[in-house]
Formats: sequence, structure tokens, C-alpha cells
Amino acid sequence: MRVSALKLQREKKFPIFRAHGSVARERVTSLRICLYTATALPKKGGQELAVDALAREFIRLGHVVLVLAPYPRRGLKVDDSAFPYTVVRHPRYYSSRWFVSWYRWFLLRLHHRWNFDVLHCHGIYPSGYVAALSQPKLRVPLVITSHDWSLSEGRWRLAKPALLGRHQKALATADALVAISQNTAEGYRRLCPEARSVVNIPNGVDLETLRKRESRPGGLDPAIKPGEYILFLGRLKQRKGVDLLLEAFDRLPGPSSTQLVVAGDGDERTALQAKVAGLQVQDRVRFVGWIDGKLKTYLLQNALCAVIPSRESEGFPLVTLECYGAGCPVIAPAIPGLKELVLDGETGMLTKPESVESLARALREFVSSPGYASKLGAQGSQFAGDFSWKTIAQRHLELYESVRAERKGQVDRESRVS
Repeated sequence: MRVSALKLQREKKFPIFRAHGSVARERVTSLRICLYTATALPKKGGQELAVDALAREFIRLGHVVLVLAPYPRRGLKVDDSAFPYTVVRHPRYYSSRWFVSWYRWFLLRLHHRWNFDVLHCHGIYPSGYVAALSQPKLRVPLVITSHDWSLSEGRWRLAKPALLGRHQKALATADALVAISQNTAEGYRRLCPEARSVVNIPNGVDLETLRKRESRPGGLDPAIKPGEYILFLGRLKQRKGVDLLLEAFDRLPGPSSTQLVVAGDGDERTALQAKVAGLQVQDRVRFVGWIDGKLKTYLLQNALCAVIPSRESEGFPLVTLECYGAGCPVIAPAIPGLKELVLDGETGMLTKPESVESLARALREFVSSPGYASKLGAQGSQFAGDFSWKTIAQRHLELYESVRAERKGQVDRESRVS
């Protein structure tokens, strides 16, 4: 299928992928942008990488960027001076409920020093809530993006009345909410029907890096051969469903040279390694830990396919776009956040959620038909062309200018009335 047809089908099914208005192609005004996030590098995940990518693009376009974030957890070392943007750290949140309002002091102090033009919070709570509490003194446009699955019904935070109210206050105060997926947009409207504006801007991907062919890294396990391994890349947590993937992988007919490469770490690693031993597939499963840089790119470029076997809905899993950018098709369950990104039979395959047998069937089809997997990977690579961070950053800048203009118009109207 031609990429234009893929785009039309995606936009028809999921409005999140439709661009709204013209995209600013040239920088008109240099902005001072504060990105306030409850989690940042060196922790590695979709939200952390998105904040870093946006900040780098804004800097490249000539804007001033400040990233406000808590200090990293113990054991994570970071040199903030190595970033091309300014990073300001504050103490980690004492509690998810108590003393959260106290953190206004750090945000207000930063604004007093830098006088930023727009505040973009990555996360509704606590950063978005702290920003909402600070608005009477900040008086700058507030944009909020939710990157995770916290908007889904039944989450523990939203089940607590006090925390639910704080989420709603953040959303109601914001000048605009950025929806990175259709699931996110629906969550905003369900949680806060009075939200002023919901704008569709998905996350992006570093296409230039992913499309540059990487040579095989030294020291890589010789059992990991190009086109002969299935890749999982993510955190090793129960909700990510790696145990389901192991059970499905065990059902591949033997003998087979296909390997399963598990890239990532987390509190489930020991249990997953024990499961591998119990299934007696130690000779076909490779745990390689956290990966980044050239090793990550190489593994994405040379995998037969990647699998994202999540049990629960996702916000906008960046790994899916990274796979596409590298020409790797994706197998994923048909759950919110993933069913929007994976076009069944065109850029990958959708499976029944939490079904080992459905996942095993998809694996068997790709293993038995590597040419078919390659075809879907090529179509995914074409589709990823719309998601470069340069394009996504430009759409954010357009939004910033829009909310600033709206704020200015509101102030002018109020001054005339008074």
C-alpha cells in the first residue's frame, strides 16, 4: 500500500493524526520556553525522551529552553551541563498527596529569574497541578501533555477523590491540552469536559539516526543474527506483558534458529529469567539490558520484528515509531494507544489482548514469512516520515504562539472593559 493511502486511512480512523492549521516553517519570535516534567533524563522512557527531543529542537530553532525536573533517583547519575538546554532540578516530591503545593516555590523562583513566555507541563500531576496553583502569579500560557496511561478509568490516582480533583484543576486551568493519541484526547474530555482546548500533536522520532545504517557493534552475542531474532524493547514490568511474549515464543515450532532479544530492565527481570528457565528456552532468549545509541539502532534495524505485548493501554509508545523509523514491523495487542499506531497487515499485526495463542500465531506468521515482515517494515518506514521531531516541534511552536495570542487578546479585552 502506498504511504499516501496509509496516511489517509490513519487520519480517517484516528483524528489525532490530522494536522490542525498551518505549521510554522520559520521562526518569527524567539521564545523562552519552560518544560516542567516530573521525570527526565537520565531515567529513560517515552516521556523523558520526548522532553529531551523537544528541548533540543527548540534550541536548534533559536529558542531559549529551561527544563524543570526533580533530581533523579539514587543510582542514576547525570551531568546536566552536557545538555544543550538549561536544566534546573528541585527535590523529589515528598509524597503523591502531601506537600505537593509547596513545590510552587521552585516554579515561581524560576519564572522570576527567567521570565519565560510559555509553560509546558509534561504530566498532569503533579507538575500540571503545581503549575495550575501557580497561575495567579505566573500569568503565562499553560500547556499540558499527558504521556502515560494515567488518564484511563480505574487508575489508583483517579480513584482517590482528592487526587481526582487535583487532576481536574490542572486540566481546567490549562490554556491547551496536547493529545498524543486518540486515547489521550478521550481521557481529557472524560476527566474534564470543560477543558478549554484539546490539540492533536503526536510524539515524534529521530528519523535521521534510525535510517542511517549501523554496523554490527562489537561484543554483541553471536547468536543474535540479522533477520533471525524477535525484539522486545522496554521496561520489564508486569503491565508490559513480557511473560506473555515468552509463552508465545515457546510455542514457535522447532527446531528454529530464531532468537528472542529482550532489551530493557526492571523489577520483573529476575522473575522473567526464571520463567525462561522453566520453559527451557535459555538457548533462544537473550537478555541484553538497557540499550541506547548505536546498539539500539542496530537491533531495531536488523530485527525480524518487534513485539509490544502490553497488558494495559498506552499513551503513545515511542518505541513503535522507533521501530517504524528503522524499518521494523510491530506486533502489538489491539488496545488503546497501540491500535492507533499499528495498522494490521500494513505496518505490523494486531493481536487479541493478553492472548498467548493470538500472539503466537502472529510470531509464527512472521518467522515463516520473513519477506512479508520485511514488506510491512518498509511500509512502516514510509509512514514514519510524518513524525520527525522537527515537524512535531514546529507544531508545538505553532500552538505556543496561538495560546500566547489568545492570552494577549483576553488581557486587552479585560483592560478595555475596566
